[in-house]
Amino acid sequence: MTAPGENDDFDPSAAAALLQQTTHRVRRSTAVRTPVVYAGWGVAWLVGLGGMWLSVRDQRPYHGPATAPTVVLGVLLAAALALTMVVVLRPTRGISGQSEAQGRIFGLAWLCGFVLVFTLMDALGRLGADPAVLGTVGGAAPMLVTSLSYLVGAAAWLDRAMLTMGLWLALVTAVGVYTGPVTLLFIAATAGGGGFLLMAGFLWWRSRS
Repeated sequence: MTAPGENDDFDPSAAAALLQQTTHRVRRSTAVRTPVVYAGWGVAWLVGLGGMWLSVRDQRPYHGPATAPTVVLGVLLAAALALTMVVVLRPTRGISGQSEAQGRIFGLAWLCGFVLVFTLMDALGRLGADPAVLGTVGGAAPMLVTSLSYLVGAAAWLDRAMLTMGLWLALVTAVGVYTGPVTLLFIAATAGGGGFLLMAGFLWWRSRS
């Protein structure tokens, strides 16, 4: 005997299949739009870091980038982060409790990483670190945080694109720190930003095939 309004024909297996189909559809939709996220970060790095490099390339001795390109970089990075939230996180919200929690923790880890970068830079400045040291740390630390964040994300979601970007950015950082603050900015802009753009193109091509 069933309660009034209860559906006697409820099929748990059919409900599970429907949930799986919905999740697959959302993930497929997100996968199609993921290239936009990589492209956004690529433009932010290429234009933002490229602008900073242009402001320091002729400095002898090095004393740091101008205020304007630094502000432009901050705005571009904030825009890229907002784009990520809109394109990736919003469509998947509520699909899976565990996945949603993973996404929030991942975002919190990313935020903490960049807060620590700025804290480290402030501490080094207060301790009287040489401008070249500040420039090298300032250029390498964000790439290091991004690299580790992508590697952690790849482990959480078994995402090969994130794994590839994490490893590539780790390599770019390891090479760049030995070149000095000026060349490091150029490497980060071209190899880092270019890497994001290449990944965006590859993911777009794969989504179309």
